[in-house]
Amino acid sequence: MNRVLIAVFVLHALLATCQGAVEPLTKAAALASTGDNRLWARLVGALKLTVDEDKAYVTMLVPTDRAVNAFLKEMGLSIEQLLARPVLVDALVSYHMIPGIAISSFYNKNKYDGNKDLISSNADSPTVFATADVNDVIKACKSPATGLIALVDAQGHRSVVVGGGSKYGNIYLYDVSAVLLSSSVFYNAPDAFRFYPQWSSAADLYSKAALYSDTLADTFKGQADSTFLVPNNAALKDTARVLVAAPAEQLVQVMEYHVVPGVRPVPEGWTNNAKVDTMLPGHSVTAQLSTTPVLDAFTDDQVPAPVLTLVSDAGSKARIVAYNIFAGRCLMLALDAPLIPNIPAAGQVLAQAGSGGRRGLLQRHRQSQRFNNFGQTRSQAALMAAMRGGNPAGRASSSWVGNYNTCPNCRTWVGTV
Repeated sequence: MNRVLIAVFVLHALLATCQGAVEPLTKAAALASTGDNRLWARLVGALKLTVDEDKAYVTMLVPTDRAVNAFLKEMGLSIEQLLARPVLVDALVSYHMIPGIAISSFYNKNKYDGNKDLISSNADSPTVFATADVNDVIKACKSPATGLIALVDAQGHRSVVVGGGSKYGNIYLYDVSAVLLSSSVFYNAPDAFRFYPQWSSAADLYSKAALYSDTLADTFKGQADSTFLVPNNAALKDTARVLVAAPAEQLVQVMEYHVVPGVRPVPEGWTNNAKVDTMLPGHSVTAQLSTTPVLDAFTDDQVPAPVLTLVSDAGSKARIVAYNIFAGRCLMLALDAPLIPNIPAAGQVLAQAGSGGRRGLLQRHRQSQRFNNFGQTRSQAALMAAMRGGNPAGRASSSWVGNYNTCPNCRTWVGTV
């Protein structure tokens, strides 16, 4: 079987363009790849993905080096620091991968759908592609004015297809002008809090506490390596008002206790029964890490899903209910209850409010059974499914529940269009 590293495809494309290979012309303009994709090739190569390129029908969107550098600047990361975050790398690569369909040209007709235009020209009814990130789709629309193919990510940011169409087996690669952001990657913590209204209470508390804590001020902006432990609104139902009315020192203690130094994705960043220091000096939480079997959304293979519960030094427990949401240099994990530090004054504040309940995070467009919590598996699982002709991307996706007629790769593995 001809199994190769996906990174080789990108590197081959770079070599071809450096040697003067002619790239496809679009109807809007002659847009040629310049071979300016070396940074993205490093990200893909770091995941060590394998695939049979003759069996897997896949379209890969490849941000240019300029686009990756702009992304790194916004995130406050170097390329080396990004590579040191493999879960973040997988989140990025998977969202730029469209499994089950090999697009030979974005200007083609869709022979599987009445020979209609593959990409809609109606911004109010765009074409939708399910991605290898089970949480999010990408919307595409052809501009009537310029003819360019515009891509809109989960956060509403726009990118443009600027060249490419390199073909390796049944995998096509296209240059895009910006890194697309899923609902798992944000430039800073405030952006993430705005995107998730179910975190509004915690956002208000972190924001107020940051006025009195330099530590929280830096982390809240996403400028320091840290992990936020974020109680959702349901968890803070009876607690938020009490904390707002409490003395500033007690509010700071509680909120610093909900931040851990360093980036700790689940499960890689945690060890069962290990204590982890928090930003509140002298206070830690203890991890209870286990696994439970679930079916992978793409392959239907049974895989172990992590289950992480944190125990405070006062004995309270909170379960992680949403995993690995990156915000600048920070990571965010959602809790189903606040953690009570072993400090009399702060503990009394939380105790008098009650636990606030233990309901799970009500995600705006995520279904918990589909939320993939595993680092370095989303991209590979989608490729495996594409090779097998397994579950259509739409079946694996938790975010696309609308009209499947506008989603070419949602109902079936399409092949080449």
